Order: sequence, then C-alpha cells, then structure tokens
Amino acid sequence: QAMLFFLGLATLLAYAVARYYARVRKYPPGPFPWPFIGNIYQQNYSRKHLNSECFAPDFDGIYTLYNPHPNIYLTDYEGLREAFVERGEDYSGRPINIFLQEMFMYAPNGGVINSNGENWREQRRTALSILRDFGMGKNLMEQQMHANIEEYLENLEKIGDKSKVDLRWPIQLMVGNIITEALFGFRFKNEDREQLMKYVRDFAQMFVDLAKCPEVALCFATPSLLKIPFIGNYCLYRHRDKFRKVSKNYI
Repeated sequence: QAMLFFLGLATLLAYAVARYYARVRKYPPGPFPWPFIGNIYQQNYSRKHLNSECFAPDFDGIYTLYNPHPNIYLTDYEGLREAFVERGEDYSGRPINIFLQEMFMYAPNGGVINSNGENWREQRRTALSILRDFGMGKNLMEQQMHANIEEYLENLEKIGDKSKVDLRWPIQLMVGNIITEALFGFRFKNEDREQLMKYVRDFAQMFVDLAKCPEVALCFATPSLLKIPFIGNYCLYRHRDKFRKVSKNYI
C-alpha cells in the first residue's frame, strides 16, 4: 500500500510539473522557471527596478518572469510603443490583486493607480477634470511651477559650501510643493520642511521593509493565503496598519 501511495504521489507530481511547463510554453521565453516557485529565487525584490538590467539583454525586447505567476516585461521602444500607444486600449487593464487592494486602497477597485476596467476610466476622467480646474495645462499651473522653481534656486543659492550639495531634499521639496499647492493650496517653506521630509522618509522606509519581507512576496503571488487568519494578519494587515498610520499622521 505504501508503494502504491508513493507511486500515485509521484505520478500526480509529474503530471503537475508537465502541466506547469505546458503553460510556460504559451508565454514569451524568459529565464528558466523552477516548478511552482518560478523565478522568485533569481530576483532582487529590494531593488526590483534593476531586474531588467539582468534579464533583458538575453531576450529580444520581451521576456517572462514567474513570481510564481507569469509577468511579461517589455524592454524595447518598439514593443512599448505598440502596447501603450498604438494599442493602448487593449493594454489598459490591470491585474486585480487582493494584496494591493487591501494594502493601499480604502475602497474596492478605487483610485487611479490600482483600479481597473470602467471604474478606472471614470476615476481617470474625474481626476483629469479636477486637475484642469486646478490649472493643469493653463498659465495658472505654469506660474505655480515657476514660483516653486524660483524658490528652489533661491534655496540653492543660500547654501554656504557649494562643493558638497545634497540635491535630494531641495528637489523633493520643490516637487512636493508643486503637488501640495495644486491639491491643498499651501507649500512648505525650506525652514519648515521637516514634516514633509519625515513623511517621505517614513513612506520610503515602509516600502524598503516590505521588499525585505519574503512573506509579502509570497502572499502577493498567492493571494488566497490571505484568507487564512494568522497568515493574513502576519503577511498583510500589520503592514497595512503601518501604512495607514504613516498617512494619517501626515494628513
């Protein structure tokens, strides 16, 4: 009986692996994926934007990574133009992921970044309409941007030792002020920028911490795990509470 059990288990495993690689063949070629875990072990999740530098040179403008679900990456101008300009409507959808919905959104399928389908189109139209009311594309917004740029240049002039200038916070303050002035009607002065700097630091650190958590990558790839109470709290909800606390303190 034990022999039959292990034989049956081996047969099921072989069948599952065969089906997995039959599915792999349907997608553009990429780095060889291991069964069920894909290319997770090959990627740098803390510096994910550099993965293409590693994989793209071996493939002709398009490749697939498995996380463990397939993700297709376009890496040349022609492919990007075809997908997002010539056939933009065909590629306007986004995958619906429970992790993203629960982590960053306050309403199902809401917002502009992670919403999908007709709801995304409506959110985009509404956002553009509001931004136009605030002056987008008009002289008013251009004047606001010029004022913030002039203030940025003045702050640079006030720096005593110009041989060692860290441009990060002056640029962050300039860009942040353009956004806050358009949305909230106020700007941070250079001497009062600590609140904005703290928010940027806390927000960036939160993403660094998320990238270092393997359980986050696992639940992002397999959202069904979030339905298990202990795993869902450990992998998602404690991180979500930190994110909302950061945003609440800033607001």
